[in-house]
Amino acid sequence: MKMYQNIMETIVEEQYDELKDSLDCCTCAQCRSDMIAFALNQLPTRYVATSAGGTISKADSLRIQHMTDIRTALIKASKIVKDSPRH
Repeated sequence: MKMYQNIMETIVEEQYDELKDSLDCCTCAQCRSDMIAFALNQLPTRYVATSAGGTISKADSLRIQHMTDIRTALIKASKIVKDSPRH
């Protein structure tokens, strides 16, 4: 069992779930994975080694600018996936 986690993955997945209906593109499993992977590659990683660290780091990541950056990355990802879907 690994003792660390990039909590940005969880945050981006949560934001994708909130935005998916407004992205105007396919939301099949392949397209979802492509969009999330693209967005994660545009964002800084946030590794934590404890659940307490995850809570603190997640709270820090939820600041307005971070959320704007995450949503912007997902919107860019949706445009790329929409133009060239791999499903």
